[in-house]
Amino acid sequence: MLDERLVGYWSDKEVYPGGMEAADIAFRPDGTGWVYWYNAARGFGVTSFTWRATASGHVAFTLGETASGTWQFAGGVLSHEVRSREAGEEQLIVAYRLTPAPPGAGRPAALLEFSQPIIRGVTDRRFAFERELAENEHDPASSP
Repeated sequence: MLDERLVGYWSDKEVYPGGMEAADIAFRPDGTGWVYWYNAARGFGVTSFTWRATASGHVAFTLGETASGTWQFAGGVLSHEVRSREAGEEQLIVAYRLTPAPPGAGRPAALLEFSQPIIRGVTDRRFAFERELAENEHDPASSP
């Protein structure tokens, strides 16, 4: 079962403004997604996952490959250079809570909060809805 309210791109940069790093999480409607961490020193990491929501208000994740490297913004284009990849297959089940968006926001939820970080030491527990995903959008470490 997928909770369609989760589908989209969520970020913690508005939850923790002014930070030197940020983490985003993307939920695709096909049950895949990724966690994207990046910092002001131009480092990044991306962990792919599959997901499903349970009837008891939890999300079951299978965390897959993690890619890391550096990013740069030049000529109006953001690019990523992957320097390492690590296989993974970690199972994680966490409770989640969605806080409704203010009336007229056009989105059913504005804040997503997990009972624990998805990736310890990399993400926190709270993310604000940022935007819908493009149909063909993929994580920054994959080849288009």
